Amino acid sequence: MSIGLVRFGLFRPCCGLEIVFSSASLYISKNRRGAFTINLLLRGQAQAPTIDELVNNGRVRTSPGGSALFASCAAGYLGARVGILGNIGEDYPPTILRRLMTLHIDVRFLRKTAGHSTRFHITGTNGSRTLRLLEPGDKIVAPRSTGHFRAVHLGPVFNEIPSSLMTALRKKCEFLSADLQGFIRTVTAKGAVQTVPRSLGRLIGQCDMVQASIEEARSQTRSRDPRVILNRFLTMRAEYAIVTMGEKGSWLGSQRDGICFVPPFSDRSIRDSTGAGDVFAGSWLSTYLKTKDPVWASAVGSAFASLASRKTGLAKFRISRTELFRRAVWVYNHIEASPVY
Repeated sequence: MSIGLVRFGLFRPCCGLEIVFSSASLYISKNRRGAFTINLLLRGQAQAPTIDELVNNGRVRTSPGGSALFASCAAGYLGARVGILGNIGEDYPPTILRRLMTLHIDVRFLRKTAGHSTRFHITGTNGSRTLRLLEPGDKIVAPRSTGHFRAVHLGPVFNEIPSSLMTALRKKCEFLSADLQGFIRTVTAKGAVQTVPRSLGRLIGQCDMVQASIEEARSQTRSRDPRVILNRFLTMRAEYAIVTMGEKGSWLGSQRDGICFVPPFSDRSIRDSTGAGDVFAGSWLSTYLKTKDPVWASAVGSAFASLASRKTGLAKFRISRTELFRRAVWVYNHIEASPVY
């Protein structure tokens, strides 16, 4: 049996790790003392899962989405006890909430607010996506619990996490990770979502891990080289930094171990890559918290993202555990260290 399989075996459901995700992409992990990890998933407001209108070949399909949903389901599949912290509107389908509960996702921390849930109109063209914000949702409210969080993942979708909440969560957790997406978004007068340069030093400096897509990272660093981008994030004192590049793989940077390239698992059956980065983040975090191995966690994240992209909605998590193991081991065995740059 390979080393990779042995390590992945640590993540059976009996592992006892507990994670809570927030609708605004708040990702929460809980330890034996009742601590939570808040992961602002859908990058932005304190919103729970979102409602996405997906346009493909002229056809519009409504599907549950959001960082909170995709990341929490990925972590839950890997054996973590997961909850979602955030807001949903009155229009959020109760059938989806019931489905999440069957997946052992704790939704007690979801707050229903008057009005609409966060909603995006997403159009896919030649492997790229165009987003339009239809409903922004509400700001995330700090949880009343004064417990200590094992880990917190900030994954906002549209500026829903105020700096005061981020600072408060940093004080309450052992490990803080963040997806930069929702921190750097703005919209045009017609609702088109765009990224804009932000001053991220304070945010990144408080994080143990930061993640961004290559497009988002370029908008902040003006560099097209992922190694340069990772070095800049690491210079801001993050312990780990990840740049995802879709079907071209991802890059992992570590203060201690340097930079490495994580290959994608090639799959011709890709159907819907929506949420692939969130699946990567959720599976990376849950695996890292258990194994403390960022490279193996990246292999699991890459493998899970490829499998999840074969399906849509919550069907993304009806996958073969054996196939996930196989893909993770293949990726792990093909990870390449990058020369000092």
